[in-house]
Amino acid sequence: MDSQPVNEKTWNAKSILLSILSLFSILFIVFSLQASWNKPQEQTKLDLLQTDLILQATQTSESNADKSVEELLQALVGDGQSQEIYLQALNSYREVLKTNKSSLAYIDRLSTDSETSNSQNDLQILSKLKQKKQSNIGEITTRTGLLQVRTGDIQGAIATWQELITSEDSSITTNGLTAQILTGLWSEPTMLFPNAEPQIRRTLDGWYRQFALKKLYQAQQRSEKIPELAAQSQIEANSAINRLVIVNSIPLLGGSIGILVWLGLLIQWIFFRGSSPFSTNDTDPQPIKWQVPWGLALTWEVMVLWFTTFCLITQFVLPLIFELLGIQPRANEDFTVQSLLVLIPYVVSVMPMLPILQISLAPYQPLPDRWFHFKFLPPSWLVWGFGGYFAAVPLVLIVSVISQKFLQGQGGGNPLLPILVDSQNNLPKFLLWTTLAIAAPFFEEYLFRGFLLPSLTKFLPAWGAIAISGFVFAIAHLNVADIIPLTTLGIVLGFIYWRSQNLLASMLLHCLWNSGSFLALIALGGK
Repeated sequence: MDSQPVNEKTWNAKSILLSILSLFSILFIVFSLQASWNKPQEQTKLDLLQTDLILQATQTSESNADKSVEELLQALVGDGQSQEIYLQALNSYREVLKTNKSSLAYIDRLSTDSETSNSQNDLQILSKLKQKKQSNIGEITTRTGLLQVRTGDIQGAIATWQELITSEDSSITTNGLTAQILTGLWSEPTMLFPNAEPQIRRTLDGWYRQFALKKLYQAQQRSEKIPELAAQSQIEANSAINRLVIVNSIPLLGGSIGILVWLGLLIQWIFFRGSSPFSTNDTDPQPIKWQVPWGLALTWEVMVLWFTTFCLITQFVLPLIFELLGIQPRANEDFTVQSLLVLIPYVVSVMPMLPILQISLAPYQPLPDRWFHFKFLPPSWLVWGFGGYFAAVPLVLIVSVISQKFLQGQGGGNPLLPILVDSQNNLPKFLLWTTLAIAAPFFEEYLFRGFLLPSLTKFLPAWGAIAISGFVFAIAHLNVADIIPLTTLGIVLGFIYWRSQNLLASMLLHCLWNSGSFLALIALGGK
């Protein structure tokens, strides 16, 4: 007699708790996306890295390169005139300088908020971040001035360097010292500073170093050093071309193959529609539907419980542990430690997904066929994985360009970029690759494709379930800049799993995607 009221009370308490957690999750997502919208994108630094490589590579054409090298260079950087390349580089640097100043203002606002809340630990972290950002601004400003000189605006360059020197005032940094040296070199009359050469070599690299040193040697009347400088320039130009080949070959080759894949699919759809992957013919031997024994309530419950656990671990548990251990992840300058502080927290924060699924789905065990399906044989999942990767490349590239135009440098950035670009140690890069290409594909595919997508097919047609699961996958990354590209990628991942009925296929695609981006960044940032 009493069991029914007890069950009702238990159910009511569970519903109330789930409602509270749902509201918390929605608010957290909204506030996180709003914060990322107000944060400048760190990806703009990559534009400068590629710009610097192009500037360095163009020195080949100025050094009597053979015809094959010149043709390769034109294919990589286009047929624009030399002066146009420098003007484009100057515009890129000005845009990134503007973005970095906005980012510095953002850090200043956070510092003011931390002062109000008396958070000493946050103040120390923000202070280090501010110093690093100011150093970035100093480096970018110094190089912007050199590009202004190269495009004929010497007075503008001097004004740019003077602004940096004035902003640093008495606490002048190494970038400020370099700015003083460069101001002297291009002033009338020329002013030479002691230790100018070692200072330039220490703070500048690539085209910027060679351009400044050539001016210095001319001012010092050391013409015998110029041929030596030209020889070094040729070596670095060849290295830059090799790196540009790697950086550009991934999107170019992948995009080209992807276009061929789409043309093949279009022809197949027109002439052999019954065997097309897009066909939903009932005679198709591949099962394309799952039996879903639970309702929408349990699907929502699993996703909310996972996301709440993820938030609690990343926002409260791990920060508390780091504080007790005296670890400052955002301020640590050791790239190996930074990589570990990416890998371990990621695994710890997403791993609760497995017991949540196990407990929530226990009443439905054994699950119907094809749930969380891993099957190495037959190896058709390899075809689906590689084919899906090449098909995704042109789609994601196109929507990424559209997204960047719309966001105009806002929308947040990837915190892994500084480690990939700046670190010259292989261990942190391997640890990051482990996070990106092994941990992320396994956990994210298991949840979003393995559970969410099939669950949605009970209430939506297959394409609707694929689209919704792809959008949720993108939203879960909590970054405005990633929503459109990751939704597109998520849709391709969902389609590949839907048709292959094998999680290994979507995991392979996910691994290939992250690995391709990883290798491009390694080539872009390598010294």
